[in-house]
Amino acid sequence: MSETRLSRAEIAVLSFLLGSPAPQRQVGIAGATGVTQARVSQILSAADALGWTERATDGWQVRRPRELFERLVATRPPKVDVVEAWYSLDTMSRQIELALEHASAQRVSLQVCGDWAADRVAPWRIPDIVYLHADARVELETAGFVPVETGPADATVVVTVGKIAPGLHLDPAIATAMGGPPAQAWPLAPITEIARHVLAGDGPDAAEAVAELEQRFLSARSELVA
Repeated sequence: MSETRLSRAEIAVLSFLLGSPAPQRQVGIAGATGVTQARVSQILSAADALGWTERATDGWQVRRPRELFERLVATRPPKVDVVEAWYSLDTMSRQIELALEHASAQRVSLQVCGDWAADRVAPWRIPDIVYLHADARVELETAGFVPVETGPADATVVVTVGKIAPGLHLDPAIATAMGGPPAQAWPLAPITEIARHVLAGDGPDAAEAVAELEQRFLSARSELVA
């Protein structure tokens, strides 16, 4: 493992551990991330040598969560198969709800990312474009959306399609500790993926928004771990 470059498997394992308020055993980490147990063992040993993780009585846990958060946010984004852009005149929150409803009907897993996810748990600025992560393509025309051919900049909803491991999401307990019961209304992407999307938006206060998100996450996580 390199401190400056992480593989996809390393990102998945470390993101899962960072987002878990309780120690995790290797078999559970493998099942949650889709990474083999042998590879999980290698990753944890290397991360332990770097001081990022440690083995406790009940399993593996993160030793320096702030450092690991910032390292994962700075890494490359998850691999996507395709990016689809859509436009609708509905309110943005309604667009999210419609997308989630239609994804569920099509048996597609969907997570809310970016500013709209951050606004649920650490409000800082008014969100605009909706970023969603799906594990398969979602047909949204029947929900009143129009496909945008000119690119994401002209869209109201941008859907990135790529693999979603079962355990990679913002833990509901942490989300609730951050934003209260409303934070559980939508399935949210992992906290570091949310932060990467916020930074990618390149708004003038993106760094401040991520700093607020980081502080709230670390505080909530600390309370639950304790």
